[in-house]
Amino acid sequence: MMFAYIVAVVSALALTSAFPTGAPRSACFDMIPGHFANPKLEPAPYTITTPISAVKGGNSVEVTISGKTPEDTMRGILLEARQGDNIVGTWTVPPGDDFSQPMNCGEPNNAVTHKRHSESADKQTVSYVWTAPSDLEGDVVFMVTIVKDYSNFWVRQTSAPVKILSHH
Repeated sequence: MMFAYIVAVVSALALTSAFPTGAPRSACFDMIPGHFANPKLEPAPYTITTPISAVKGGNSVEVTISGKTPEDTMRGILLEARQGDNIVGTWTVPPGDDFSQPMNCGEPNNAVTHKRHSESADKQTVSYVWTAPSDLEGDVVFMVTIVKDYSNFWVRQTSAPVKILSHH
């Protein structure tokens, strides 16, 4: 009986402290946060936008994630640029950003994640600058997992494609 109690307490503690300092590296490919809950299947109440639909290789584009209403806040994110299954490019987090940090998903700064989980740090809108590799061509989508709270999250939400043009 005591063993079952200890297992229950340890499990509860693990659930309450799920990745408070950002997504784990194990989430880089499938982008599933590991919250022991199922992702939401209905459309996410967030938009992923860019001001342009094409950029030359080696150049940058701002990517903005926004809740559709003031109640649609984010407590956690994992953001990547994808060409097929490949994570491409690098991200710049704005100076002084207390919500986000660059992440290494195989290469330095090729993803962005949250710094901490707390209601006071929830954001309705976040923006980052993505830089395309100079030798990249073709379509890229910006893919994000958004965590509203522990049991409400949307996995692998995508932007409209952005065409990467030859820099020559």
